[in-house]
Amino acid sequence: MAGVAEQFRGLPMEALIGGPLMAACKAQYHLATVMVEFITTIGFTGKPEKQVARTLNFDLTRPVDDGTTPLQTQTITINAPLLGLVPIPALLIESVTVDFTMEVKSSTQDTAKSSSSLDASASGGFFGVSFSVKGSVATSRENTRSTDNSAKYNVNVIARQQQPQEGMSKMMDLLASAVDPIAVNSGS
Repeated sequence: MAGVAEQFRGLPMEALIGGPLMAACKAQYHLATVMVEFITTIGFTGKPEKQVARTLNFDLTRPVDDGTTPLQTQTITINAPLLGLVPIPALLIESVTVDFTMEVKSSTQDTAKSSSSLDASASGGFFGVSFSVKGSVATSRENTRSTDNSAKYNVNVIARQQQPQEGMSKMMDLLASAVDPIAVNSGS
């Protein structure tokens, strides 16, 4: 049994388990870098010392309910920050599972054969009757041992998109509410 325990010594456990974890950390760093580059490229314009937020600019005409018929309209100008409108690639590694299984079957295969034989014969006669006896003895021996080592190594990484930015949610609420008339008090 000491031979089986010896199989586990010298395994680079730090590399086998720590390697995938370090790779996940580096991947998370690269995911964050992509997000920062996206925000910088899509969300801002201008020189690095004077960045200006990119906006989506448009006029929106919406109904105004001031108690008169027909409904009046009001035009408002929207300057929406672009970063609040587009999905930002904000992936993160949610979990990493490292499964390491090593199975050592300690059976060695070594075949050794040995055999030996002995032949004997005798002949003679007695009262005019002759006889002859022959015989042989043989032995054979075979030993078989086999060794089988196997290992499994699985790495499971799960990444998910983060929730939308709060600014995007508020902008969508604003755009959805723009179709409702604005109530105006008509007190003179």
